[in-house]
Amino acid sequence: MRQIIAALLCAALFPSVAASAAPPSVHDRLTTLAKTMVFTMARRHPMQATALGISGYDAKLSAPSKAYRARDLALLRDWEGELAQIAPPQAHLSLVDRDDATLLGAQLRQQIDALTVYRAAEKDYAGAANGLVGTIFTQFQNLPIPGRDGATASDLRSAWLAIVSRLAGGPAYIEASEALVDHPGHLQGVTGSEQLAGVPSFFNGPLTAAAKAQLSASDFARFVAARDATLHTIAQTKAYVDAHDANWPENFAMGRAAYDRMLHRELLLPYDAIDVERFAQAGLAHGWAVEAWLTQLARLRHTPFGPATGGGLAPGGAALIPYYKERIAQLRAFVQSHHVITIPHWLGSVQVVETPSFLQPVSPGASMNPPLLFSKSSNGYYFITPPTSLEAAAKRLSMNQDFDRDRILSTAAHEVMPGHFLQLSIAKRNPDFIRRIQSSGVFAEGWAFYGEEMFVQLGLYGDDLDGRLYTARWERVRGARAMVDPKLATGEWTYRQAADYFARETGFTKAAADAEVAAIALGPGYFISYIVGRQQLETLLGEYMLKMGSKGSLLDFHDRLMCYGTTPYAIVGPELLADLKKPLAEVRAAARY
Repeated sequence: MRQIIAALLCAALFPSVAASAAPPSVHDRLTTLAKTMVFTMARRHPMQATALGISGYDAKLSAPSKAYRARDLALLRDWEGELAQIAPPQAHLSLVDRDDATLLGAQLRQQIDALTVYRAAEKDYAGAANGLVGTIFTQFQNLPIPGRDGATASDLRSAWLAIVSRLAGGPAYIEASEALVDHPGHLQGVTGSEQLAGVPSFFNGPLTAAAKAQLSASDFARFVAARDATLHTIAQTKAYVDAHDANWPENFAMGRAAYDRMLHRELLLPYDAIDVERFAQAGLAHGWAVEAWLTQLARLRHTPFGPATGGGLAPGGAALIPYYKERIAQLRAFVQSHHVITIPHWLGSVQVVETPSFLQPVSPGASMNPPLLFSKSSNGYYFITPPTSLEAAAKRLSMNQDFDRDRILSTAAHEVMPGHFLQLSIAKRNPDFIRRIQSSGVFAEGWAFYGEEMFVQLGLYGDDLDGRLYTARWERVRGARAMVDPKLATGEWTYRQAADYFARETGFTKAAADAEVAAIALGPGYFISYIVGRQQLETLLGEYMLKMGSKGSLLDFHDRLMCYGTTPYAIVGPELLADLKKPLAEVRAAARY
């Protein structure tokens, strides 16, 4: 009896001791598994750690080999088995636990299929070199600035020495990776070579200028030696690709069965390739119809499209970036005045910078780098590619170049406010580790694309026609992307067929269409995200309005939507609808939004 009383007294006085004796919950076990997955792979693949903002790995590189990849695959399959034990199919779990298990399962399948089915690393001879350059660029972007976020001069030097160390190891890393490329592909070679062509301008330009200004003479000498060694290896890689890629096969297609399996198992979509093509056709048809209506309206008004009906030509030169910042501020004010979504007080800032030349072959338009997932920083980078001539771009009504106010508003709405920067900044704070690490393109791109048409309907452009035309034409672009993606991935179309179709449906130049289709071919499943994501989001909005009736509002819906992380709508939808009985404040507080 004394032992029992003593035990009860101990539990009362020291509840943490009693709690520790209880078996961990399913949620705790799933979270532990997720952390093991993320941080083990970060340790094994330091460049992944840098991309996620996990500290301690920025000076390191992995040592690629067949044995190393085999160990990766064994780990993934072990974790898949552990997940099956934690959350077996027949288990009675809460909705959140079941969904978290589903999300982890999809992540594991995606990584396993990458190694066993798609084998992209075995097909892209320039992939390792470009991956290293992209990682160095991420480090360069996120150099600590003394006096900001508690950073010191010592932190800045350490960050530079990590870059130097990584550059010094670059040649060996690139060469070891290239030795594993046993099925090089032609399209991968052409695209990879174009990217490598822009590397010297980055390494010898902004990277070197910053290093010279911020490093001591001895540290800078080390930087130059490491930089030149890596540039030499990259030049050799490019020369090899250019000499051989004409004889390499087109090997990017995966076949219909693998494509449909990817949609279901990895992206958690309730659709197959045929469904995606139907959504694509609907988007194309609507885009063409809206353009026809707007063209008729322009004729009746006797006004041409372009700056005359698009809020005026943007300024060139040094004034362009401040002009972008003004448009972002305008969007923020519009979002608030029209009760679109709540902008949190803790939201970071956005730096507007020109897209570096080595990224322009794969990112000819605007793009956004949000705050790194595990970094302390809350700031993001909005990349723009200014036209050589704003007037010439306006005359062409260029699709990939923002030359007037309305086009800048449209792309900034997608990339920054209330698109990627706002949405991903909110998701980064989610306290549920499993939700925090999700990166569903279907959710992110669906949300940003949905916002483009919403802003037209809410009156962002007023009576201006060009912004509305731009939105309609980009609906056609998203429709064409969603048509090309399954056609290429299943092997139904050749690259040339797809590029010709894309140019015809979108009005892109041949060169721009070729580049776009190359990106689609080498990233199957991503470019359907816009059309498919918007379709699912609008379906969810309809279900929300039916349940809420007059109590529903866009502000309430959008705020709730942000609280589940960047997760597939198959996860978000049921959870959002189940939580409608909870006050919005409670839902937002649980998500730290």
